Amino acid sequence: MVGHLSFAYPYFFLLLLLVPAISLLRKRRVQQPFLFPFAYEWMVKRNQRITDRLSLLFIYIAFVFFIIALARPQEEKGKVPLRKEGYDIMLVLDISGSMLAEDYEIDQKMVSRLDIVLEVVKTFLDKRTTDRIGLIAFAGRAYTVCPLTFDHSWLKRKIDQLQAGTIEDGTAIGDALGLALSRLEGKRELEGRKKIGSFLILLTDGANNCGNLTPLEAAQLAANASVPIFTIGAGINGEVMMPVMDEERRKIGSQTVVSEVDEELLRKIAQLTGGEYFRATDSNAIVSAFQAIDAQKKLPFEPVVVTKKEELFAGFLAIGLFFWLLAFIFSKRT
Repeated sequence: MVGHLSFAYPYFFLLLLLVPAISLLRKRRVQQPFLFPFAYEWMVKRNQRITDRLSLLFIYIAFVFFIIALARPQEEKGKVPLRKEGYDIMLVLDISGSMLAEDYEIDQKMVSRLDIVLEVVKTFLDKRTTDRIGLIAFAGRAYTVCPLTFDHSWLKRKIDQLQAGTIEDGTAIGDALGLALSRLEGKRELEGRKKIGSFLILLTDGANNCGNLTPLEAAQLAANASVPIFTIGAGINGEVMMPVMDEERRKIGSQTVVSEVDEELLRKIAQLTGGEYFRATDSNAIVSAFQAIDAQKKLPFEPVVVTKKEELFAGFLAIGLFFWLLAFIFSKRT
């Protein structure tokens, strides 16, 4: 069923007045027009052939369709809620080799910290439909996986591509926070949407041991910008099982390593910026941490309902070009 048809620029229909004006002018024409290389038919000629008349008719029809395209026809496709307000959120996730430690349990099966974290993050995205969310991943260095976006489906696809140990190992917490803050700069004003604020979620299982910016320096920058940082310390302290990988990143065994989370540092970062620190020693605690952040930074609002429209100008433009081509073809017939 065709929806209601409307035009974004209806004043272009005034150009239709040129059609009768052109018709009057061509009757006074005594020389071949220069405007259209193939349009000798714009002259009034005696004993016009049917192909001459058809060529001229097709030019007029093409002109009408070009005007309709300029008027930008649109078909209404129903009503959709418009986001009115929300947060900008940067997720800052540790993907160092230690995130492969298998100290979380699901259905009596040991799984890695990163596997649990990524699934919980995707669930978190489903609950934050009114927010723009971006992702910074880090190990020995930090990089932007995804800038701030409303397209959470695309962000999930980027999350599915994350793997621990794919960049140089280490834990550059300060650099990661600094990069996340830089991604928030210049993103505070949005057209047609009330901006509420921003915050970061930092999840790591280690202590800062590399990078140019210290974590507390980055936290001070966040505090100066009024950006809270919620910190989550993942994994247990002490001995954990770490998988051993071959060159093709296939698991060939396990080894015991010592894991240690710098809880004091994560707590200071949260306190300095007005956020909160969560300790997540098991999968349930990871879920609870993201649920607590979601509940604390939630914005109930009444969405503005707008009409969704589909642009149709391309179709009318194509039809106009088709008739223009026919006019050219018929003008060349002898």
